[in-house]
Amino acid sequence: MNLTTRQLKIFVLLAQTLSFHKTAEMLHITQPTLSKLVKEIEASIGIKLFERSTRMVRLSREGQDILEIASSVTARYDAGMLELDERLRERHNRVAVAALPTLAASLLPQLVKNLRQADPRARIDVYDPIASEALQLLRERRVDIAVTAMGNDGSPDLRYQELFAEPFVLFHSLEADVRTTHWTPAEIGQLPIISMPPGTSVRVLTERAFQDESQAFKPLYSLRDLNTIARFVQDDCGVALLPESSLDQAVHHGIAKTRLQGAPTRSVGMFIRREYRPSKLARLALDELRRLGRDRQRSDR
Repeated sequence: MNLTTRQLKIFVLLAQTLSFHKTAEMLHITQPTLSKLVKEIEASIGIKLFERSTRMVRLSREGQDILEIASSVTARYDAGMLELDERLRERHNRVAVAALPTLAASLLPQLVKNLRQADPRARIDVYDPIASEALQLLRERRVDIAVTAMGNDGSPDLRYQELFAEPFVLFHSLEADVRTTHWTPAEIGQLPIISMPPGTSVRVLTERAFQDESQAFKPLYSLRDLNTIARFVQDDCGVALLPESSLDQAVHHGIAKTRLQGAPTRSVGMFIRREYRPSKLARLALDELRRLGRDRQRSDR
């Protein structure tokens, strides 16, 4: 028997989904191609792994017998490859950073610039996922540092250090007549609010703040891309309720900002794994993030 890691992963994934259609989509191949690959795997090991008809797919008894071992093998392989990638990043003077989209746009360009000035040979890999995905990338060792908002739930496997705290503000066009100056969810809710999609840290914090005032949060638009939000605001299509660093008025012209007295804040900081031993470049990145956080905090005062 000579199964490749890819073949084992195909078997495990199909065993989890029990759907040729869904599995083919996840693998970015056609269903006929997937069917051919499964037949090749079954021919290679000499047993039938799945029982399938036009209506259903299920594991055969033989497939059930080997699924646990196959899952364990693929998990160990993935873990080993992630550890290898982490070692190679250190050896080749690389550091990988994941940050929320709002922070990737406002914080990471300066980080990359400063690190390259300090070490022209440095390579900085950047990711801009949502909060839960950023921490998952960190736990999987795909990144060395995650810059995101601190949630209420603790993360015993991770260490967190706050970089700065920032309030939620209203971003609106220069022509918009926004008279709200206090954090009053009932009043803010009457505005054509633009927020980020459900599941993002910004949306979670906003919904929580509204719930604390017994108000439902029902934005007019839920948009992920900050440039899209900026264009909507510039064209007076709505008022964005976002953390203060989300939109840069020096870049996004035609946008005004209204601070709200008593507005909720979010804690922005960096996560690393507890057992992580940073490389020289990673230590430099952590120090630079602390400095950028102090600069941001001072400029907000």
